[in-house]
Amino acid sequence: MPDINFKKIVENAGIPTTEDGWKALFKQDVEAEGSIIANDSPYSPFWRLITAIVSKPATWIVNKVLIEKILPNLFLLTATDDEFIEAKAWEHDLTRKAKEFTQGKIRFERAANTGPSLLIPAKTVVQTDAINGVVYRVLTIADSILQQDSASVLVPVKAEKAGAAYNLGANYYHILPESVTGIGGANNDADWIDVLGADAESNEDLKLRTRNAFTAAAPWHIDAVYRAMLTEQAGLAADNIFFEHDAPRGPGTANAFILLDTGEPSQTLIDDLNDYVMSKGYHGHGDDLQVMAMPAVITNIGVTVYPQPALLPDEVSALLAGIEDFIRCAFRENSNYTATRTEPATRFSFSRLGQELHKEFAGLESLNWHQMDITSGNDVPRIDVLTIENGNA
Repeated sequence: MPDINFKKIVENAGIPTTEDGWKALFKQDVEAEGSIIANDSPYSPFWRLITAIVSKPATWIVNKVLIEKILPNLFLLTATDDEFIEAKAWEHDLTRKAKEFTQGKIRFERAANTGPSLLIPAKTVVQTDAINGVVYRVLTIADSILQQDSASVLVPVKAEKAGAAYNLGANYYHILPESVTGIGGANNDADWIDVLGADAESNEDLKLRTRNAFTAAAPWHIDAVYRAMLTEQAGLAADNIFFEHDAPRGPGTANAFILLDTGEPSQTLIDDLNDYVMSKGYHGHGDDLQVMAMPAVITNIGVTVYPQPALLPDEVSALLAGIEDFIRCAFRENSNYTATRTEPATRFSFSRLGQELHKEFAGLESLNWHQMDITSGNDVPRIDVLTIENGNA
């Protein structure tokens, strides 16, 4: 991204940015009008008053209003104020996306091998363990029935609150705080999400969509047009859509791979996106675009952790649990930490992940990874088995 020096631009235009500059300009203008100041000493009360009246407000207006406020917000790249960014988005018929509740399906399993039909009441809660101190809960939307002798049933659920943090990976939702008669457990599959939860769209994400709209203005369906359509869906970011252009199904065909910040999209979500793009008439003339989830490269991750020797057993347990959640965050299973995440077509560096873990957890003395870096292509690394060993045990 270019680094724009607005102060230099203003100075190059001949506008002073300091009090001394405004004083000199004021004196020059006064003399140009034929006024002769007999006592222009810096110690002259009259001259000090007049120049202060001019220089201080002018300097404040130029620096605080023009350089720091107006000029940066004239450009999408440097805009920071919500109102300016939303005004820019409005020019391209875009509005900030609102918060959205995660919706999906939780698998409820029968306690016995066989048995009668079981009722799973509406508003049954399924929750996570604490992730970085936060417990996430989803609630069943309506009464559901586990049919006679069926081992399990998928039940529609909705997050307790709006937000992207509820788009968790497989097996995070597994605790029934209140028992349900005949039900032995509940869990979320990897592709459990039907509707992506989302935070209110951030300024950076809205700026990305708006920039994309510049190139989407043409009537022909290029990448930007399809990206603009797909990102209308809450929870999908413009930089999480990847296109394959080499006609995978013959001339005029392309694939759009979508990647979620956390979790994996369900087939229901993929089907809805394909229906929107192709069946509802939004595709271009002769286009054949197929939306699909970004493929995964499944890998086993292992690490030996050496806690600080002075830690108590409970502190060691909390440290190991926190490290597990942090690693899973890096592999897009939760969003509760600031970790460098796996990406397509990149090298995932375990040395960098180790640095981030040391920065996050003060009780961590050392790490020993069991594998090399992961190099991905048109896929994203995901965890099959995560093994964390206590090196001091």
